[in-house]
Amino acid sequence: MKKIFIYLLPTIGCFIVGASASLFQRSALAEWYPLLEKTVLTPPNMVFPIVWCALYICIGLSLSLILAKPERHRLIAALWGVQLLLNFLWSVLFFYARNPLAGLLDILLLDAAVVAYICVSYPVRKVSAWLFAPYLLWLVLATYMNGYVYCNNPDTVSLKNHTVMTHEMPKLPYAADALAPAMSKETIDYHYGKHLQTYIDNLNKLIAGTPYAEMTLDEIVKSSDGAIFNNAAQTWNHTFFFDTLTPAQKAMPEKLATLLTKEFGSVESFQEQFGKAALGLFGSGWVWLAADKQGKLHIEAMPNAGNPLTKSMKPLLTLDVWEHAYYIDYRNRRADFVKAFWSLVDWDKVAARV
Repeated sequence: MKKIFIYLLPTIGCFIVGASASLFQRSALAEWYPLLEKTVLTPPNMVFPIVWCALYICIGLSLSLILAKPERHRLIAALWGVQLLLNFLWSVLFFYARNPLAGLLDILLLDAAVVAYICVSYPVRKVSAWLFAPYLLWLVLATYMNGYVYCNNPDTVSLKNHTVMTHEMPKLPYAADALAPAMSKETIDYHYGKHLQTYIDNLNKLIAGTPYAEMTLDEIVKSSDGAIFNNAAQTWNHTFFFDTLTPAQKAMPEKLATLLTKEFGSVESFQEQFGKAALGLFGSGWVWLAADKQGKLHIEAMPNAGNPLTKSMKPLLTLDVWEHAYYIDYRNRRADFVKAFWSLVDWDKVAARV
């Protein structure tokens, strides 16, 4: 029983430390780390947990073999503990504090501790020293990657000298009751006044203290993911949607009608195809008229917070088919909402975007 305890405890300790360190990494891995300029030697993110699992087994087994010997080797055990502590501290400094310089200093100390452990353990049990060899090789690569990040991302720690964007509610180009009866004042009050405001408030909170705080809304949508993308894209989408509506619709400009006819057969055919896409989109999302880099027009049905900017396309027109966009006025009758939408489109603005 004692031998089992000796062989398992160090490895379990490594995994506990690793799991704890990962808690400090989550936010930075989602929001900060993807924005850094990294060396081409940086492995894909999925490689890291696999490598660390293998290394933790080697690190734990190395100490277990030392502890299994009858002699006490306190210096070796102490060096093992120091390297594990420095390993954990690196995650805190590099990821949680988002400070590549502090991380680099820590990992250099970690390198020294690992070399010392190998040198001290080799005369006692050679296999224990060799079990640390893969760890040392990985640390050499990690040290280079950390140093590269520090040298090539000089402004990753402090945002004090940068312009921080605060995203604000856009002003409606019409009164809240101007779109009635197709879109009631109550819908505008909730959809624009509450839902959009919530997305903007969430976005400002999420980007505070991150490189996204310096970016335009377009840049955030194109480069982010997770919660930041969802709130940024919903802010962008809703702003674009409300700006495209008008209570005083004019005839479609001939330039736009010609393009729609060329691409979809006729204006009516375009509206039919766009409507089918809106009705066929399962759950929540957005339907877009967008132009690719060659100027070709496409109808894109995108779930959730989808935005054509992520496909390097130019948005021209959008329809929000999240239920909150129409439930007050139309309940579950999405088809009636789509039909009413066509009477609210500001075709002049759509044409100007082409």
